Amino acid sequence: MKLDLSQSVRTDLALRLSPQILQRIEVLQLASLDLLNLVQQELQENEALEVDAEVREEDPGAEENSDDARLEELYNEDPDWKPSANEDGVSRTDYLEAVSAAPVTLHDHLREQLDVLELDARERAITHAILDALNDRGWLDGDLDALEVDLDPPPSAEEREHALHLVQSLEPEGVGCRDLEECLLLQLDPQDADYQLLATLVLQHLDDIAHNRIPRIVRETGVPVDRVLAAIDRLSHLDPVPGRRFATVTVPHVRPDVVVTRVDDDYQISLENDWIPNLTISRKFLEAARDRSQPKELRQHIRSKIESAQSLIEAVEQRKNTLFRVASELVNRQSEFIEHGKAALRPLRMQEVADALGVHVSTISRAISGKYMQTPRGILPMKSLFTGEVASTAGAAPGEQASRAGVQEQIRDIIAAEDKTNPLSDEAIVKILNEQHGLDIARRTVTKYRKALKLGSSRGRRVYGSGS
Repeated sequence: MKLDLSQSVRTDLALRLSPQILQRIEVLQLASLDLLNLVQQELQENEALEVDAEVREEDPGAEENSDDARLEELYNEDPDWKPSANEDGVSRTDYLEAVSAAPVTLHDHLREQLDVLELDARERAITHAILDALNDRGWLDGDLDALEVDLDPPPSAEEREHALHLVQSLEPEGVGCRDLEECLLLQLDPQDADYQLLATLVLQHLDDIAHNRIPRIVRETGVPVDRVLAAIDRLSHLDPVPGRRFATVTVPHVRPDVVVTRVDDDYQISLENDWIPNLTISRKFLEAARDRSQPKELRQHIRSKIESAQSLIEAVEQRKNTLFRVASELVNRQSEFIEHGKAALRPLRMQEVADALGVHVSTISRAISGKYMQTPRGILPMKSLFTGEVASTAGAAPGEQASRAGVQEQIRDIIAAEDKTNPLSDEAIVKILNEQHGLDIARRTVTKYRKALKLGSSRGRRVYGSGS
């Protein structure tokens, strides 16, 4: 068989998205802060794009900018003049006081305590190696015997255990533990009158406590139920994650994209767009693009910049229009939820909203991605207004199905109102939902939703007393 190279021409049809459409898709699904960053970046990179002059006049920073211009003018007139560090400025002391202190990490906190202890070189090396092996929870990762320590000769098992005990004596209590039982025991006081009972509960009955098997604990320990309950309450105040207080948690900043306000008997919808600059195309660039005295290459470059700016402006405007239409449809369909709360949330699928607005379902998905709505019931993700319907055993007429979130809220309310000494079984909850709310729901559905709410079974929710 002879192998050779040849050229051929082939025509085919393929669907490709234009750069403008791709940009509109990207802008639509961006969260508010991400869109602001994109706009600011484009303002820096594209000279043809600028903020509307009317917005600039209302910009509170305009006066500040004029002040900077006057200062620069004064400096140009007198090169020897420079603003004093103490004249209407920030002193070094004020600056240091304004700067927030860096958070203290768990490792730094423990090292400071070790530095004041009188340790020899080997103890200090081993304890520092243990500190390096602690995770963010304050627990010791890995096996103590496998801990690498740069010492010659290598530390013995007794030296390792001694160093670990030194670390475990530090604050916070429970640090340096290797499992949950050790973590809790380190927080108990051996001089406590109930130490023996507390230690027994930790070592032998943690699983019974987790499953609320109080009668078994009473039977096996021979301790009265009131004393067992008091001991369990004390254990509940111990911290299984001693390093949590030193963890740095970043709270995400949420900016609502849509605001829903009550006006008489109706709801008014508005977009929160004040933070988005009012974009326009530079007049100078438009005039330069029409100036035929300019070189052709330069005019082509200017036109490409103008087209890019116009594409972004149209993408932002389309985003506003789509977001408003989607929000209006959501409020119209979920007005009962806004009025009465989560229990009134009706089943709603993205396809229903897409069909009502005449768009593809992916457009709805992108429009609500990372977007938030401010309602009389607080700020909530727009995605939370979509929920599936409950599969009932007998079925219901179209439009009468209850939402999953609504049924979960009803189950939560039923359990919250139950007699804690005689909690309701899942079968009893099914009966209440049927008789009081007209919902014909299977027991397995109630069990699934109860577990999703992190609520225990009837035995796990039972509260025991001296008469139990």
